[in-house]
Amino acid sequence: MTHSSRSRLVRQRRRSQPQEVAGLLDAALQQFDRKGRLQPYRIWGFWAEEVGEAVARRAAPARFAHGVLTVRVASAAWMQELRYMKEDLRQRLNARLGAELVEDIAFEAGSAAPAAKPAPRRAAPTAEEAPAAPVEIPPLADPRLQEVFARLARAHAARRRRG
Repeated sequence: MTHSSRSRLVRQRRRSQPQEVAGLLDAALQQFDRKGRLQPYRIWGFWAEEVGEAVARRAAPARFAHGVLTVRVASAAWMQELRYMKEDLRQRLNARLGAELVEDIAFEAGSAAPAAKPAPRRAAPTAEEAPAAPVEIPPLADPRLQEVFARLARAHAARRRRG
């Protein structure tokens, strides 16, 4: 086997190796969400790491809107404890996000079972955003992944039109 054919074989193997979906989605979302509106929703992915296992069993993010992260807490005692930790939590979450996106944290009583990451709620489009232009998806090597993101973009555009 020649050096060039061996190099070609190595390149083919690298391309055919599976990639983590999270990495692919992060890359696609960076292209799709250029204004960074989805950035705060990363909190759902690292919440337990930042707050620790004891807190994560008793408190979980519920929603994020207008700079306020609402956390659902299992008991009044833990809610009180988290109120004392609020500023430290806010700073740690923002440090992990790499920006001051969490301006405040509100606590509410409820089940602390981690909920599925909610879809971000969209405010009514501003004059500069409406009507929504079709979303351009950058070309992807995997045609199946390209189709998935195209469907997501169409659904996003339809949701924006409905308001």
